Amino acid sequence: FITILPFPLHFLNTSFHFTWMETSQCLVCGIPIFSMHLGLNTCRACSEFFKRVKTLSRKYPCRQGDGRCPIVRAEKLTCRRCRYEKCIAIGMVYDGPLRVRRRSTDVPILQRIKMESKIFTERRREQEMSIINTNGCHRQHSHPTEVVYDVHHSTRMEIYRVFVEESYAFFKQCFPELEGLVSKERELLFKEYIGNLSIVDGYHRTRQIWGETKKYLMSSVMTCYDIEGAYLREGLDRVANGAFLTSCTRNYTDDQNEILLPIFNKCTLTEREHLALLVLSLCEIDTLCISEQALAILDIYRKEILKELQKYYRQELGLNDFSTRLGNLMSLNNAIKECNSLFKVFYRFYSTIFDGFVTENMIKELFL
Repeated sequence: FITILPFPLHFLNTSFHFTWMETSQCLVCGIPIFSMHLGLNTCRACSEFFKRVKTLSRKYPCRQGDGRCPIVRAEKLTCRRCRYEKCIAIGMVYDGPLRVRRRSTDVPILQRIKMESKIFTERRREQEMSIINTNGCHRQHSHPTEVVYDVHHSTRMEIYRVFVEESYAFFKQCFPELEGLVSKERELLFKEYIGNLSIVDGYHRTRQIWGETKKYLMSSVMTCYDIEGAYLREGLDRVANGAFLTSCTRNYTDDQNEILLPIFNKCTLTEREHLALLVLSLCEIDTLCISEQALAILDIYRKEILKELQKYYRQELGLNDFSTRLGNLMSLNNAIKECNSLFKVFYRFYSTIFDGFVTENMIKELFL
């Protein structure tokens, strides 16, 4: 009954943590730093911001109009004009290429997503089948062509563990340019992306297998929630406020379906659009804590995807006016972001009221 199950990052065999050595302070924003950038005592974020303004020839107005805005990284609306002028004032210079370049030998992003998406699915399918066969408790749903099993409480966390690990491998292979970021920033992007990825993957797979239905929701490659099924109440007679939990969970599922299903069904995504959505859902992440370098990379992804989509619409679908189709896709992307935010609210409520997953020490890393 939860489309995105939480899972601790410590199961990944990768260190996300980055320890700052507080040896100096950034001359622009004042945060502690441990190394120089562009030959000055400045942080990576401010130096990348300066390079981004120079390479893209951006010009920004002063927010207050007097050129005296405070430059504080903790502020959500730091004045970019005053930040840039302060970079100039301390002697910051960038003499590199005046545009962001990508190697001509790079594989086009949609082609890369297509290849990695197949690997992502097949690796999960193989591992999930091994878990299901070993457990022996899963009931198989009746379906004319597909092998689909119900969700079982004894394996759902193990199956989600597979999803998290394979999602991180998919993330690394599809977006290699992000490897140049510090590990803490990659962690932040992945934590935001995995919720969007889960929603896109689950609803797209549901529509492929079950069509336009509100009865079923695919939670993994091989397992599916029967939203009306009795499993929703399984074991809740032994849980304090069990009936209340069932009601809240059902309301959350209904709210999410109400947001997503109409636009998802309206879009009738082609496989190419589905692949594009896997990238766009990363590019539209709402966070103020990523560097200018990361924003530049996401801008490149977004522009490349939109360029490839326009070519696809014109040359393969024969559409001269594709504004409605592209508009629906962007609306769907916004709905996915809204549902990801909705889940985080639900998860905080669930964890607080019902002490959900209290035994998992690091489980809050993904969603809290």
